[in-house]
Amino acid sequence: MTTHIYNAIEIQRPIRQVFDYACTPTHWPDWHPSSLKLYMDHAGIATSGTRFEEDVRAGGRTGHLVWTVIEYLEQYRWTGQATVDNGASLTVSYQFSATPAGTLFERHLHYDLPNTLLNILNFLILRRRIAEESALSLRQLQTVLEAG
Repeated sequence: MTTHIYNAIEIQRPIRQVFDYACTPTHWPDWHPSSLKLYMDHAGIATSGTRFEEDVRAGGRTGHLVWTVIEYLEQYRWTGQATVDNGASLTVSYQFSATPAGTLFERHLHYDLPNTLLNILNFLILRRRIAEESALSLRQLQTVLEAG
C-alpha cells in the first residue's frame, strides 16, 4: 500500500536558486526536520545517477536511507528513490514552476512499508506525523531561501 504526501509552497526567489539549493542534499538538514546527516562524495547538486546515503528521523522513527537520483531535469524536476534499512522504499519528487513572485516548489513523497504492522502504524500515527514534517520542511525551505 503506497502512501502519497503532497506539499507546495511559493518561494520568492528565482527557480535557479530554489532548484540548486533544494537539489543539493547536503543542504537538506538545514531545512528538512527529518534529515539528520548526509553521506556524499561531493557537496553539489545531485544529478541523475548520483548515489548517497542519509540518516533520518521521520514520524518519530530513525532510519538509514540509500538514495539514487533517477530524474534530473534542470530547473524543472528532480526525483530520488531510496531504500530504507527497515525494508521500506520511497520516492521524492520536486517540481519547480515560475510564478510572478518567484517559484512554486512542489514536493511529492511516495512510500511503501514492508509489513502489515508498519502499515497499521502508518495508518494510525506515522502518516500524519510525516505529513506534518513535510509541510514544515517546505515552510523552513521558504524561510531559509527568502532570508538570503
